[in-house]
Amino acid sequence: MSITEHFGKTVRERRKELKMSQEDLAHVAGINRSHIGQIERGLKSASLTTIGRIAKALNCSPALLLDCPAPD
Repeated sequence: MSITEHFGKTVRERRKELKMSQEDLAHVAGINRSHIGQIERGLKSASLTTIGRIAKALNCSPALLLDCPAPD
């Protein structure tokens, strides 16, 4: 799994833990909802600024969202 896919999966899991919709996350983070969907599906990479905004909206650190095992 690529870091882009892992990040998207972790964002989705955290968002669901907080019982937020993609629309809610998009509004709080100031990001377009369709962009959130593409990030969660691993179709788009997020910039550092976007990672920070998503982390803040999900009340966690960017490191939590990016933490994944090193590739083989």
